[in-house]
Amino acid sequence: MYNLASYPMELTRYNHPRDYYLQTVVTYHRDGILLVNESGIILYANQAAEDLLKIPPDQYDHYPFPFPFPSDLSDSTTIEYIKPNLEKIQLEMCVQPAVCHDQPVYLITLKDITPRVLHEQKLRLAAQAFETTPEGIFITDSQGQIILVNQAFSNITGYTPVEVQGKVAHDFHHDQRDGDFYLQMWKSLSVIGAWQGEIWNRRKDGEIYPEWVTISTVKDQQGNLTNYIVIFTDISNRKHTEERLRFLATHDPLTDLPNRELFHDRLDQAIMRARRAKSGNDEKWRVAVMLLDLDNFKSINDTLGHAWGDQVLVEVAQRLQNCVRKSDSVARLGGDEFTIILEGVTNRQNCELVANKILQATAEPFELNGQKYNLSASIGISVYPGDGEYSEALLKHADVAMYRAKQIKNCFVFYQI
Repeated sequence: MYNLASYPMELTRYNHPRDYYLQTVVTYHRDGILLVNESGIILYANQAAEDLLKIPPDQYDHYPFPFPFPSDLSDSTTIEYIKPNLEKIQLEMCVQPAVCHDQPVYLITLKDITPRVLHEQKLRLAAQAFETTPEGIFITDSQGQIILVNQAFSNITGYTPVEVQGKVAHDFHHDQRDGDFYLQMWKSLSVIGAWQGEIWNRRKDGEIYPEWVTISTVKDQQGNLTNYIVIFTDISNRKHTEERLRFLATHDPLTDLPNRELFHDRLDQAIMRARRAKSGNDEKWRVAVMLLDLDNFKSINDTLGHAWGDQVLVEVAQRLQNCVRKSDSVARLGGDEFTIILEGVTNRQNCELVANKILQATAEPFELNGQKYNLSASIGISVYPGDGEYSEALLKHADVAMYRAKQIKNCFVFYQI
């Protein structure tokens, strides 16, 4: 390495006591320090510069400075340098005009900022992930006051960052579970520093919605709690899907009426209630089962298509529900077959009134594709307990009665042995 004394720089006044220490300061400075002439040849390099640029000791007199000078010398420049071993590093270069031996030179400092650049890249990636993730994220202080939220938080809740910063996160909860639930949550946070679970929150517009939440604690080097990080996902759609699947397991997807499985369950429950009512000397202890089949429904499917046929089935389902009480049950067994469970029946006349009402409702014209079509229904009726004490027998005997009604059409028939 060139001795700095052989290249006295006219950067400061000479014969000053501090000049005696200049060589040591420059030589051992952590940043690379170089003198470069106007031709771009390195005149001097300290130890840090040699290590950064890997300058061969025997090439100082003709070793070129590897970087172009910036057009604006007043600002520092960040450059990428590839070492001979192909390692890439980031350097911050500052160029200062100077004079050495009455000749213009450049005083150049090179600072290895690779760790800082990598750290900044990680911070940018973390910030980008924070803002672009679809999960809502907010960070609170140790007291639960919100200090930072991401964009997904605003998208999900409707609140802007300004509206929630400084507010206590619990103010936006709308969970009605008891204190034991929250006791377990805080216990988990205290013991293992994390908690996961489902809670209900409130959007800005007042809508209550479910979310899946993960809460983590942040502590300082002394182990003191400093922050909570909360990540949450709106699970409303998942909840709706689950509810719909549960509904479809027991209901007809076309008409939303109970299906065969739910019909049998409701009939069993109705029979149990009737038995209790009979033992209590309640006169309204009978249960009637009506099995209904549409007459000539096949002709609509054949002439107009199944889409119009489905529309008829939906309309029939609505009309049947309008003919009975809310305590009664209407179900679709499949095709154009429907069942009605009438509870609290006193006598046959009660059944006849409902059956006539259903026949009238079914006979009302259906407007399809701009035209009116007329249908009728055939109804078979069985009554607990005379026509059977269990659901299978009641449904079987109602089917027998309906078959007899189909021979006449547009009528109802009670089961007879």
